[in-house]
Amino acid sequence: MFQSVLRCLRARQAAELDGMGEAEAGFTLIELMVVLLIIAILLAIAIPTFLGVTSSANDRAAQSNLTNGLTEATAQYQNAGQSYLGISSLLSASAPEFTWNLSSTACTTLTPNCISVAPVDVASNTDQQGLIIAAMSKTGTCWWVAQLQATPAVLSADTSGYQGFETTATATAAGGETGATSAGTYYASKANAGSSNCKASYVSTDAAGWKWGSSFSSAGVD
Repeated sequence: MFQSVLRCLRARQAAELDGMGEAEAGFTLIELMVVLLIIAILLAIAIPTFLGVTSSANDRAAQSNLTNGLTEATAQYQNAGQSYLGISSLLSASAPEFTWNLSSTACTTLTPNCISVAPVDVASNTDQQGLIIAAMSKTGTCWWVAQLQATPAVLSADTSGYQGFETTATATAAGGETGATSAGTYYASKANAGSSNCKASYVSTDAAGWKWGSSFSSAGVD
């Protein structure tokens, strides 16, 4: 009987040792390769999605700055007797959370919350009834918003220091504006704008005619 019990104990010990051996055996090379392949496939799917979400978030941040800046500019327009004259200095005082650049100074990704500002003539010389603002996204895309308080007209001359909106005869001969034919708010964008082009005055340099859309999602692309 004692021998029978001893044999049972030895058999149980042997089974336990066999189980430990199997547990410590680890994965085979093929199993490891399959796991690595699955991880690679998941990364190939996840990385582009992550980058796309990041790019979209950066563009949204620039668009949000422009929307908030336009709201502030509209308030200053009303306070200034319905004119955008001197709007840059007014905005610098009323909304210091943004870096307000003059129309000739570009915004870059190195300047946080930067908005370039240009008051423009719209329906008549020196009326200052239009405003163009620009902001650079971290994606390198520059976004523009134009707010017109009057219906744009071709101007024979412009004393505002900037080509008007629809605008001077020179701009019209070069192509003029497209998509903006009445008072309202308009949007445009330029991918890979570069460090010197994301400024409100850049619109006037487009020889083919600047393109405007009715929203950020339908922004005209230069």
